[in-house]
Amino acid sequence: RTAAGTHVAPFPLPPPSTTNNPSTMAGYITMTRALQVNMVVSALFTVPFFALGAHQFAELLVDGTVKASTFASGPTSPMFTHLLWVDAVKNIFLTGLCYVAQSFPAKAQKQVAYLFMGMWALLLPLFFGVYGSPPIKNSTQIPPPVIAYLAITGVAYALAMVEKPKKKKKAASKKK
Repeated sequence: RTAAGTHVAPFPLPPPSTTNNPSTMAGYITMTRALQVNMVVSALFTVPFFALGAHQFAELLVDGTVKASTFASGPTSPMFTHLLWVDAVKNIFLTGLCYVAQSFPAKAQKQVAYLFMGMWALLLPLFFGVYGSPPIKNSTQIPPPVIAYLAITGVAYALAMVEKPKKKKKAASKKK
């Protein structure tokens, strides 16, 4: 708190970038809006982990094909639980990154979007066993929450990055 008694954030965000003016953006939505969409979806994706617990969340991710009790027992349970927590912290970090990146200049925001798309490109093959281990033995099903996350955020980034078609100017008619 300051001497006047007002609260001061320990790390205030810079003011929103003036380079993110919608009129200067080429896409159908601004990159700031795409980051907001990703932030909200990421936050919503993280809520069930804390509301249900790590093992119930894992059961949700695999659409019930493996029960929470299986995740919670056995010799690999401590390591699996550890990895679930690492993933949850990663999701919180990504949510925070989307929040902070909203104040970045447009070029930096686009770089953040490319990093997200790169992450997806590297993670998607996991669901098909490309790296040697599908998430569920003999299954190549992508979990419904992952499909929703990728679809919503992917569309938002695509709308922000794709160039809007330029309006054709009508030729001025000449009066004789």
